[in-house]
Amino acid sequence: MGVESGRDQSERLKAALVDGALDCMVAVDERGRVVEFNQAAERTFGYTADEAIGSELGDLIAPPDLRDEYRWELGAASGEDVEGDLRTELVAMRKDGSTLPVEVAVIRVPGVAPPIFAGYIRDVTDVKRTEERALKQSRAIADLAQARGELVSQLILAEERTRQRIAQVLHDDALQLLLAAHQDLLEAAPGREGVTRAQHALEGTIERLREAVAALHPVTHQQGDLETALSAVVRQQASRGGFRYTVRVESGASGIEDELVLSATRELVSNVAKHAQASRCAVSVDRNGDMIELEVADDGVGIPAGRQEAALRDGHIGLASTIQRMKAMGGDGEVTSSVGRGTVVMAAIPITGDQRDA
Repeated sequence: MGVESGRDQSERLKAALVDGALDCMVAVDERGRVVEFNQAAERTFGYTADEAIGSELGDLIAPPDLRDEYRWELGAASGEDVEGDLRTELVAMRKDGSTLPVEVAVIRVPGVAPPIFAGYIRDVTDVKRTEERALKQSRAIADLAQARGELVSQLILAEERTRQRIAQVLHDDALQLLLAAHQDLLEAAPGREGVTRAQHALEGTIERLREAVAALHPVTHQQGDLETALSAVVRQQASRGGFRYTVRVESGASGIEDELVLSATRELVSNVAKHAQASRCAVSVDRNGDMIELEVADDGVGIPAGRQEAALRDGHIGLASTIQRMKAMGGDGEVTSSVGRGTVVMAAIPITGDQRDA
């Protein structure tokens, strides 16, 4: 038995590396004819190496309508077509006619004449399936987020309209009846002690009922008159909290998501009246792309670190819950506060439906 030469050992090592590779390894000559076809290529495409060698690679593994593309991509038409390292994704075809997505890398083998091109072909079917699953999942998550935002928006609007209906019933029925009773007492027996006490009781009840109506729905809001509605909301809270106020509404922000803006403003300014001990409060509303941006700023005592989170954990509504609702709708919210120097709340409310293009 002769001693194996170093050249023979090198060839055997190369053959073992080629056939042991997990990816398909194919070599073609300057005419695009297959000169090497490893075992991974045999398993992937269904041809034996004997069947493949000598065939044009494009005719062997390309769907008929993509063969010209293969010839161009793989540089089979001319040895000048491939310069350096070419990488691309293509659709390949097995011997049985079924197709699969592949990633192809082609390099020109250095120092070989006539030129030889080595092609590394990887079946990316599993990668594509994973990408498709991930895309479907991301779309499903996006759809769920949108549905959640729409549901939260509908709940807030339903709450606002319920407030309006209750206020209207109280104003049109109960309050009017009390006012009529008060007038009847004045006309029936003015000055009598019992009547005077009844008058005072009625007057107190009427005032409290008016306050309740104002708190529930402080103004009959007309489309495009957001600034008037907000001013009524802030005025009612300013009388409770003892602060001065300003309200500014950009013209392009009015008449779009007014009920949501009113609801959020009521919560935020009510929080100022209850807790801020402020002397001034400024409310502004602007449109920024597909968002309505509401800012409520006060010069009050500020919010200690962790107070909002603790309130939300304890089930208290107010500032923290308003921010959470904005985020749940697909908007955003941010609170900037400094103890002793006041608080600024920014709430971004998403514009929905046809209003986006308005």
